[in-house]
Amino acid sequence: MEDAINKPWRPIPSSRITRDQARMLQLFTMPFGMGMNYFLGAWEETALVYNLAWMYNDLGGGDNWIIRNIILGLALSQFNKGGMRVAAEIQGVQIPESSWWWLFITSMILATTFQAQDMKDQEGDRARGRRTAPLVIGDTAARWTIAVPVMAWSFVCPLFWGLNWVGYVLPVGVGALVSARFVMLRGFWADKKTWWLWTFWTAIIWFVPLFKHYGVFVRFARRFGLEFAIERQSSGLQ
Repeated sequence: MEDAINKPWRPIPSSRITRDQARMLQLFTMPFGMGMNYFLGAWEETALVYNLAWMYNDLGGGDNWIIRNIILGLALSQFNKGGMRVAAEIQGVQIPESSWWWLFITSMILATTFQAQDMKDQEGDRARGRRTAPLVIGDTAARWTIAVPVMAWSFVCPLFWGLNWVGYVLPVGVGALVSARFVMLRGFWADKKTWWLWTFWTAIIWFVPLFKHYGVFVRFARRFGLEFAIERQSSGLQ
């Protein structure tokens, strides 16, 4: 019922697949995913994610916004932890302590701000009886539970990496825009656009460590430019 109102384009509410078929597909792919991650060396994280998904979907963890945020924060930490471990093993390097703390911080960001999604989904959540932030504590209070953490994390993340003022510009600027929109603009379309902006803000936060060493961007630009030049030259020879 919830997705039929909030997200009718998804496969199940749009009748492209049934619930039973989706369940069978999930059960079929889970062993394959576990096997692949065992081979890569991240089976522990995969097992925990599977259990968190079970808690979210089957035990009703996704119906309470506080429990839902905690589950998603933990799940995100395992996605990032597994990828970080695999990458470190391939490169043959040790994971520095700062990376583990950054893993904790980014997981806490999601755990404290993911109710941003609830603002645009109130109609469907109300129909299902989900206990989301705006339906439990009220629309206005829920908006402040997003605006305040977003602004706080926008300063904490550059501070953690010891960036100069340039490193604060994007996270603080976009974070301020997200916070202001949630507090000042209301309605489905306004909240939906602010939700999109929140996802853009999280992407910026994930890139914050790269601002510690600007040479990363220089190397990327040079490599991209070189590959583009080679591609153009190859096209010209054909």
